[in-house]
Amino acid sequence: MKRSTGEWQGTTFIVRLWQEPRESQEDEAVWRGTATHVQSGTERGIKDWDELKRFMQTWTQTRDLDR
Repeated sequence: MKRSTGEWQGTTFIVRLWQEPRESQEDEAVWRGTATHVQSGTERGIKDWDELKRFMQTWTQTRDLDR
């Protein structure tokens, strides 16, 4: 979104995270999620923080934020 004054540009994401059930108490917690770019409606499944970061970077570094 861009203000009419041109002072700043921004984009919005919705991130949903949940913990997958563990088979046993000794198993490490596994988190999964989805990330949605609000302006475009694009949604992606997330398996780790790096994947979330890459998804968000596609909208903040290589695309016009006015979309």
